[in-house]
Amino acid sequence: MLARCCRRERTRRGARLAGWLAAALAALWLAGCSVVSVTYPRLPTLALWRLDSLWDLDEAQRRGAAEALRRWHDWHRREQLPALAELLARWQRLAAGTPDAAAVCREGEALRALLREAAERTVDDLARWLPTLTDAQLAHWQRRLAEGDEEWRRDWGDPDPDRGLRLRRTRERLEMFYGRLDDAQRRWLRERLATSPYRPDLAWAERQRRQADWLDTARRLRGLSAEAARAEVRALWARTWRSPDPVLAAWQDEAWAQGCAWLADWHARATPAQRERAAAQLQAYERELRALAGHSAGAR
Repeated sequence: MLARCCRRERTRRGARLAGWLAAALAALWLAGCSVVSVTYPRLPTLALWRLDSLWDLDEAQRRGAAEALRRWHDWHRREQLPALAELLARWQRLAAGTPDAAAVCREGEALRALLREAAERTVDDLARWLPTLTDAQLAHWQRRLAEGDEEWRRDWGDPDPDRGLRLRRTRERLEMFYGRLDDAQRRWLRERLATSPYRPDLAWAERQRRQADWLDTARRLRGLSAEAARAEVRALWARTWRSPDPVLAAWQDEAWAQGCAWLADWHARATPAQRERAAAQLQAYERELRALAGHSAGAR
């Protein structure tokens, strides 16, 4: 069951390096791929598997990446798990009421800030790894991205919620926290998605821009000093989080605001029992994160 769940999550995200870190974290706390306490200790192994599938690492690169991921994981367990637990505690209080879109966006921004901080910790290592990729490895990477593009078009490239995965995945994630949706809630969900400003054409354009940006940066890093390489990777992450294209950036902002409004509207429609269940689920995740963070402190 665990393997099948995680295969679905990997397929959905395709072979996009730009999101490997955020995807790994989101799979734990947002997508519900598996129980946190089972998956989190394996995060360096899963991330190494992902990098190897993208880059076809040689033995020396694999050893270096494994050590860097171990260091990053130790830092994340020590520094970010307590902050994530506090975030989940706040979300429990929000789940007991009916937060508006502004409150939802504030909490979402708090999570994004942690994800950006986690990405920032990869700058030095990526500045060392990316220039070592050979032309053959870059070609392998490009092929893997093309494979992911085909999956993305099939699963997310149609705005009709009755085609692709958008409706089913949204319902599954809601039911993971709130429990089974009734018929009226399912109808509302489908209608809301059908009338949403979802723009797969713009999502596709930004996906292609990001992928080209990462490949171009990997080539451009060759021969740069360590300081210049770090500056390039730091700027790359900034462009990954927010598109430098003003049209795509405006669409990202609109999609974020619409997502906050959508979630607030949904939560207001949830029954008291569903809100209670959502709060209980968040509390369970909080306990697991605190236990993991406490285990790390005790081990040191």
